[in-house]
Amino acid sequence: MSTSTNETLDTNEALKQILETVNELKSTQNKIITSINSCRESNETQEKKYVIIESKLDTLSNQLAEVISENKTLKAKIEQIEGKITTLETAASPGTNVESVYSELMDRQSQARNIIFFNKQEFNSLPDQLTDTLTVDEILKSIDLQINPVSVRRLGKQSNKPRPLLTTLPNSSDVFEVLKVKRKLLSTANYKDIRIASDRTTQQRQYFTKIVSQLKQRSDAGEDNLFIRYINNVPTISKNL
Repeated sequence: MSTSTNETLDTNEALKQILETVNELKSTQNKIITSINSCRESNETQEKKYVIIESKLDTLSNQLAEVISENKTLKAKIEQIEGKITTLETAASPGTNVESVYSELMDRQSQARNIIFFNKQEFNSLPDQLTDTLTVDEILKSIDLQINPVSVRRLGKQSNKPRPLLTTLPNSSDVFEVLKVKRKLLSTANYKDIRIASDRTTQQRQYFTKIVSQLKQRSDAGEDNLFIRYINNVPTISKNL
């Protein structure tokens, strides 16, 4: 075999080895790229998980803050009730029945969200309770209030006169909102004969009757410009100056 032929064979062998090396490098490169891409996907997945966890932690933190706020409000209300009880106990005379004082306080708390509508005709259709609820809703809307009653029911036994409608509102503050604008009913076409009052306990009604009697006596004695206003939810005789 000639020298030229041997050189050609050596060159081909060298090229073959180089090609194999290049192919190996390409294979290794592909493996590296695949590994890098896998790491990237894994990192993206982890980042998404971190975002989800962070979002859940934010939500949990907000809920915890709401619970803390509600607990503070509840604690303040409890302290207010305890303060009232302490005041009543201190002010009570030796002959005062403390149990009746507690009972009166609990009655006032349970009736604080109640309001009573008078002079609203009753319906014979069924269900009456649903009809009464819709009626109360319409009455409130007629005086520009968007308050949804919690419950509505008639008081007493049926007679020739319409029974009062006892209505429970969502909050005690809603009762004051209604009482502040109840005079607007006088200018409505359909509800000008409706009268509204808060749901007083027996003791509150007796005290209010006493205040009305005192107001009449003072007016008959010549005092002018007297009226009844509520101070800390207690009816009091005041005078316009």
